[in-house]
Amino acid sequence: MSQSPGVGPSATGRSRSNPRADAPASYRPEIDGLRAVAVLAVILHHLSPRLLPGGYLGVDVFFVISGFVITGSLAQRPASGLGDLMLSFYGRRIRRLLPALLVCVLISAVALCLVNPDPGQMLGVGWRSLFGVSNLILHKLAVDYFRPAAELNPFTHTWSLGVEEQFYLLFPLLVWFSGFARTGRDGSRRLLWLLILLVVASCGVFVHQLRVDVPGAFFLLPGRFWELGVGCLLWLSLSLRNPTALGPGAPPAPPEAMPGGRLGIAAPIHLPLPLAALLALVAVTALPLPFGMLPVAAAVALTALLLGTVRAGTAAHGLLSSPPLVFLGLISYSLYLWHWSVLTLARWTVGVSATTIPLLVGLMLALALISWRWVEEPLRRSPWWPERWQVVATGLLLAALGAGLLQGLTRQGSALLFQGDRNAALAGPSAPAAADAPDCSGPGQGRLLFAGDSHAHVFMSAADHLCRRHGLGYGEAATVGMPYPPLHYTNPATGMSREEAVSLALVEEQRWNSLRASLAGDAANRNTLVLALRWPLYFDPGFLPDSALRRTSHFDPLSDLPLSRSEALGRWIKGVDEIAAANPGTPIVVLLPTPEFGGGVPMELCQPQWFRPQPPEECRTGLDRRDHDRLSAYLKRQLQPLVARHPHVVLHDPLNALCPPGTGRCPRLRDGRLLYSDGDHLSGYGASLVLDDLMAALRRQQRLPTNVR
Repeated sequence: MSQSPGVGPSATGRSRSNPRADAPASYRPEIDGLRAVAVLAVILHHLSPRLLPGGYLGVDVFFVISGFVITGSLAQRPASGLGDLMLSFYGRRIRRLLPALLVCVLISAVALCLVNPDPGQMLGVGWRSLFGVSNLILHKLAVDYFRPAAELNPFTHTWSLGVEEQFYLLFPLLVWFSGFARTGRDGSRRLLWLLILLVVASCGVFVHQLRVDVPGAFFLLPGRFWELGVGCLLWLSLSLRNPTALGPGAPPAPPEAMPGGRLGIAAPIHLPLPLAALLALVAVTALPLPFGMLPVAAAVALTALLLGTVRAGTAAHGLLSSPPLVFLGLISYSLYLWHWSVLTLARWTVGVSATTIPLLVGLMLALALISWRWVEEPLRRSPWWPERWQVVATGLLLAALGAGLLQGLTRQGSALLFQGDRNAALAGPSAPAAADAPDCSGPGQGRLLFAGDSHAHVFMSAADHLCRRHGLGYGEAATVGMPYPPLHYTNPATGMSREEAVSLALVEEQRWNSLRASLAGDAANRNTLVLALRWPLYFDPGFLPDSALRRTSHFDPLSDLPLSRSEALGRWIKGVDEIAAANPGTPIVVLLPTPEFGGGVPMELCQPQWFRPQPPEECRTGLDRRDHDRLSAYLKRQLQPLVARHPHVVLHDPLNALCPPGTGRCPRLRDGRLLYSDGDHLSGYGASLVLDDLMAALRRQQRLPTNVR
């Protein structure tokens, strides 16, 4: 049997007290020890990357082990037909993986709802994990503008289970149609060459995705197949080198049966060099993708070398076969499942610090032991039904029931379970106006019309404040990812492709023209147009450090030629110039940039709650505003000719309202309330502060309708 990252051993029939007691001769305890090393590396890295910079490579180690063990598992269980092979294989997979996963997902989902006022997207990842497809939704969310922070999602780690489970759908078919399960040596050779082709193709996909779709290289099977395939190739090559081990049901011979070891390599290789190199790689490597492809390849190669050469009597074998590591390997699947749930829920509550880490590690181990002892082992070894199709059907039914429960939590349960102060919880960029907001949309009523991308849309969460306090109505022409006037651009970090940019800009240009027409028809000049957008995404020449902002590329839709950021800004200013010239009586406010917090502490953790009495220090200190001041000064210089031509065009700097004067910093909180809903969008409270400051400025300049309070 194979394993997902952290999954326990594949050999069957071992007792829990002594994994060697009734093991078949092919049981290799050092594989369990290697699993333990891998899961410990992952846990240490997740506790803090500074503890083990390359700990993320533990997942790559697991992938190689999975391919190696799953090939041996299928070889040991010859089948009478394809249906027999599939039912037998998937029945074992369901018994092995689903019970512990289902229990962990359901408990984690309920716990998440207690501390997260809006867990919908995260729960969506959770129920998909029960069907082995959470990696697909995580890939989609990776380029979602409003994605939840991955480190706060208790189901993020299930992406690796999804990769393996999708591999499990494909690999038995390769085994059957290659003849590996039926024809012995010839089938092994056909499967070997088929896997070589697929591994090479997968490596090509991986390298290509690193250039065009980094999340795809991380989350999706096509770019990960080669890692599992290397493990499969290792088993096949070892088997083909040992004629006595060929044929269905025979595992590779133990190392001592082959001259020079499993790979026929001279004895000095059996010093612990591969293990030492692998441990060193995990300890010091801190390169993210795409540069991290070299450590990933090295980890895969070293794992395969270790599996193929380690032999009894060597230091590496002695270390990996030690009882503590073997036992951790046995519980590694449950430990992998629960470690991330514990960590994410700790981030929502008490935090992950030197004080809490010992308690968190103890809780991880306790939950893993409970899961292994009372969920994994009993359900794995006790027959549910005598027929294998019943096992498969029951597993699918349980997964469907679990998914239904999580979707129920998404719709209603989370509102009932949340234990925090909902009024203090952040208002997101799509938050509606309050239900009891007064009506400020009557005839003759002055209005603020917000136009732009999601940074214009955030002001809808303060629309009731605008009406209550200032007696103004509101309107909106805003689309996520598209400024007004519209632009043509691409950005892989936000998921904006060239095709999507062209189609979206076409639609938004029609809306922009409709907005221009409505302003032209406002003879009484009761409207004030407010243009708000995420300036750094489109026009920042390099003042802000966020690398995702610098991946925006503008282009001309007619010639398809690239445009520089300054050229794109010039086109945007030209669009504003045209609408200003056509509506000389309509005040036009251009809101300058709001602070960008980049990849710091997720904003959700900055809101104080009874279960989170001490938000991270970064929430209180905020960020240095000097980079944003430089960006605002640059934009003011570019926009000054526009303001000089049209006195009714006003530039307004939100930093005046959001960053206390004299401090040089922009905090995330004021009076215990969040100013932002994420790293760059205002919360409802933050939007109301900016609106108050804007209204005061317009009032001083006498640019508001007479019926405004």
